[in-house]
Amino acid sequence: MQDSAIIWITAPIALVAIFTLILVKWFLDHESKKRRQDFLMNHGSTILTQRLQAFERYALFLERISPESLVLREQQKDMNAFQLQNHLLRTIRTEFNHNMAMQIYIPSETWEQIKKAREEVSRLINTSSTQVPPTVPSFELGRRIIEDAGTTANQSVKKALENIRKNIDEMGIR
Repeated sequence: MQDSAIIWITAPIALVAIFTLILVKWFLDHESKKRRQDFLMNHGSTILTQRLQAFERYALFLERISPESLVLREQQKDMNAFQLQNHLLRTIRTEFNHNMAMQIYIPSETWEQIKKAREEVSRLINTSSTQVPPTVPSFELGRRIIEDAGTTANQSVKKALENIRKNIDEMGIR
């Protein structure tokens, strides 16, 4: 008899406690969503601007490290193959490091493709440099890089650029 009286007293209290917890959780979730929306309303245009700038900078980076563009822009008459190799690799590294902070606005998959493109172009330069003597004029190495560029390096650059375009399309900008 005493057990049933305890159940009749504690059951409503337990139900009220459970209902209160559910109500508090709903309220906190609702407030969290509201704060996020307020933040995005107040800062969304700034974040959008930063993301677009990041995409622009990395698209420019990819265009600048495409093998043909890189060789034609950076090759100098007075260089030998060894000097050109070092100069091209330094140029890629410098441009990549210059844009490094913008990676926080780039989706992870796109960032990985950008890094892969950089690695493939550097690998192409190094591989091509093993196929010409280091003391020949730089145009020999430049020609070799451009001839070999149709392989993985150009494909990696194109794939990363396509992914940037896809990211921008997903944002509904274009």
